[in-house]
Formats: sequence, structure tokens, C-alpha cells
Amino acid sequence: MPNSETKLKQALAEALSKAEERGDLVIATSIVSDITAPMAEAVKAAYAGIFTTQELAALSNLVFQATSDKDFYDWEMPTLVGYTHEEMLKLGAKLRALAVL
Repeated sequence: MPNSETKLKQALAEALSKAEERGDLVIATSIVSDITAPMAEAVKAAYAGIFTTQELAALSNLVFQATSDKDFYDWEMPTLVGYTHEEMLKLGAKLRALAVL
């Protein structure tokens, strides 16, 4: 399971636990992942329409190509795109992780 999917399920579990603590709902199972797994799938389905897997992969490839050549990603690029070279590498990795969800 990709790390981003794990984080999504953990965030959902935490939100459910807090809602239960407030008395907003009652969780009737001891295995919270039984609840968070279908919720995570629903969230992914809702966001699936924003970018296709192929579009995310293309954007990730664009970022990696742009940052792989230090001559291309020169001193002006952080000003133009708002991110340093290292931040763009992290963004490319995030896009790639989303493409495989």
C-alpha cells in the first residue's frame, strides 16, 4: 500500500476517533481499518476526476526532467516556479506517488 494511502487511512481513523470522543458518532467495530478502507476508496474516487493517472505520471515526469538537468533548472527557476530544486524534486515524488494510488 503506498505511503499516501496509509496516511489517508490514518487521517480518516483519527477524524473518526475524534468524532466519537465528542459523541458525534459511535464506532461499532474494533477494527477501524474496516471503516477507513472504503472511505479512503471514496476519497480517491472523488479526486480521481481531477487528474488521470497518466496525467499525474506526465506531470511527475515533467518535474523530474526539469530538475534532472542543473543547467535547465538554473538560478531563475525558483523565481519562476516558486520552488527550489529540492522542493521540486519532492513535488515530483508526490505526483508520482499519487499516480500509483
